[in-house]
Parts: sequence; C-alpha cells; structure tokens
Amino acid sequence: MEPCDPWSPEDTLDARDLARAQARSAHALGRLDGRLASLPALEERLFCADLVRRTLLGALTQAGYLDAPQRFDAWFAGLARGPERVPEAPSSPLAIVRALLAEMARHPWEPLALTAQTLQRCARFVGDAMTLSPEEQAREVYATSRALDRARALVEALPMDADGPLPFAALAALCTAATHDPAFAPMEAGVRTFDTGETWVALAGLRPITPLWALDVAVSAHLARRKSLARALPMPGLFTTERLLMAHAADRQRLQLALALNVVATAHLAALDTAHARAALLTQRLAGLRRNSRAGAAWILLAGFAPLGLDQLMDAIGVSRRGTYALSAALTEAGLAERQSGQGKVQLVATERAKAKETPGPVFSGALGTAVEEFDDAMADLDRLLARPGNQGATGR
Repeated sequence: MEPCDPWSPEDTLDARDLARAQARSAHALGRLDGRLASLPALEERLFCADLVRRTLLGALTQAGYLDAPQRFDAWFAGLARGPERVPEAPSSPLAIVRALLAEMARHPWEPLALTAQTLQRCARFVGDAMTLSPEEQAREVYATSRALDRARALVEALPMDADGPLPFAALAALCTAATHDPAFAPMEAGVRTFDTGETWVALAGLRPITPLWALDVAVSAHLARRKSLARALPMPGLFTTERLLMAHAADRQRLQLALALNVVATAHLAALDTAHARAALLTQRLAGLRRNSRAGAAWILLAGFAPLGLDQLMDAIGVSRRGTYALSAALTEAGLAERQSGQGKVQLVATERAKAKETPGPVFSGALGTAVEEFDDAMADLDRLLARPGNQGATGR
C-alpha cells in the first residue's frame, strides 16, 4: 500500500500525461490544417455537407435531445416530428437548428455557407407537437441568437499571445469565462415535489442545460484567427458541463480539453477521408453524364447530409418536377441512390454499393445516357422558351 502524502491534493496530475495529450491533439490539428489547406472542390462540398449534419446533431445532443440522431432524417424530410422535448432543454430543437443554419449560412468559408443556404431552402422540419405562440417563438429565437452572440463575445475576448498557434491556454481561458457567464454557467439542479395523497415527497431534479453548443461553433473563429486551422470549423462536442465544472482542478481540465480536441479533430479527419472516397466514387460513377448534370450536386447532399424527397430536390438544386425523375433515374442506374416510398412521399437515399477502384468504368448504358442527355436538352430549351418576355401571358402568371 502506498504511503499517504497529506500535502498532495487528490487532483494531482502527472505533467507527462498532460504533455502527451496535448502533443497528440496538436498533431491531429496539424494534420487537419494541412488537409484543409489543399482540399479539392468536390471534396470540399462533400465534407461541408457532412460537417453541417454533424454540427446540428452535436448541438441537439448537447442540448438534451438524445434521440436526435435516430429522428433527424425523417424530421428533415417532413415525414415525422423532431426529437422529444425535455424540460431541461434551453430551446426547442427547431430553434437550435434554424439558428445554426443561419449562422453557418454567413460563414466566411464559401462552400460551407452555400451548403447551409441550400439546406435552408429544402428543409421540411416538422414543428413540435405543441404549437408555440408567436411570443414563445420570439423568445426562443432571442435565446438562441443571444447564446451565439454571447459565445462570440467570449471568444473575441480571448488572448492571442499564449502558446502561439496552439489553442490549449485559450480553451482553458474560454472554459473559465463560460463558467462565470450567466448564459453558460452550470446551474444547480432544482427540487421537484410531489403529493402522494399522504405526504409530500421531494426529489432532486436534473440540472438545467445551458447552450454550450454555441461555444463549439464560436470557438472556430479563434482557431482560424490564431492559425491553428486553415478554416474556421465548428468543433462539435468540445465543451461540456463536466469540463466547465472542473475549474477547481485546472490541470485536469486542460487534460480533458486536450483529449476532447483530439477526438473532434480526428472526427474531422475521418470525415475528410470519407469525402475523398466519395469524391472518387462520384467522379467515376457519373462519368457518363453531361458536365452540367445536377446529379452530382444532388448526391452530395444525399450522401453527406440526409435523404431528400423529390420536392426537396427541386428547391435544393433548382430542377423541375420532371427533372427530378431524370435525376433519380440517373443516380439509380449508377448505383448511387435508391428510391424509397413512405407516407405518400418518394425519397432518394444515397447508396455506396461499389467502391471506385472496383468499378472499371461508367455503368451507364448507351440508351440511358442518350435519353438523359436528350431530356436535359429538351428541358433547357423549354426553360429558355418560358423565360422569354413575350411568353409570360401564356404561362398564366
């Protein structure tokens, strides 16, 4: 049995453990920075679609909606209601999603901004079971926008001269600032009382949830400003209530932040690997289509974000109703998507049945490729005809 040292606090941490964790995190950040600096355009778009999804799901999970990953696809398509609301959640899932999409739609990285704008157009999110009054909706919008504003203010106040491009000191400082900020400070659990008919019973409630997802998004600007990353990427899951509560043990807090940053950076790297494989597959499988075909743009959203209904495709990539049928046929023939019907709606679901290296060439038959091309030409001629000023009266508009 080891002798007890009365002068040694319980939270003593071996400095070597902290150094190793920070070294791994710095290595992951360096790899991520290098990949982002030389990312091809197609991989950018695939990565951004996946990044928006992971950011939204990370925020919803942090806000207490643990069933969000299972419900998200049907909710986005307007086929089912969203995650079940919990009393401890700071805002509704719809308010959080709308606030984050609006935030990313203004992002300085153009591919991410365009992806968020596209998803804003084609989203069909179903509202909560209980319809909120206009006053309640205004309060929720204010709460989510205020959380993002407060997070930006805390990030902008961080020092720039500590650790050079390494963000560890800044992350610890941001945790300390959030712990003392009314918008993010951990709150004490309340007490719930129940009348059993014979006596009153008091039970400890759950701790109210603060919108730490706003810090995950806002910290990206600081990482880009201090040259830790080439792009201001959101860092889903970096800040948690448990890490804020470790303010009394600074070294352990730094260790947990370094470990969390390594996990988030590694998740981004894995997403980049997936985007690279998908780009190769998409390039090869759609090689038989025309260059201006929108099938590739549709599949980027299908594979990176979520399944889409035909009406969503019309808003997402600007095709007509008939154009969605040709697009659906092209993706299905290429083995990149399949049609699924449910609740009276047809959805396209991305599939990746064949790896690029296993496919020797385009799988389009000559007949289908010619038919798709002729259909595209006919639709383009029709669009030009309808766009003439003299034909506006014939359309009934």
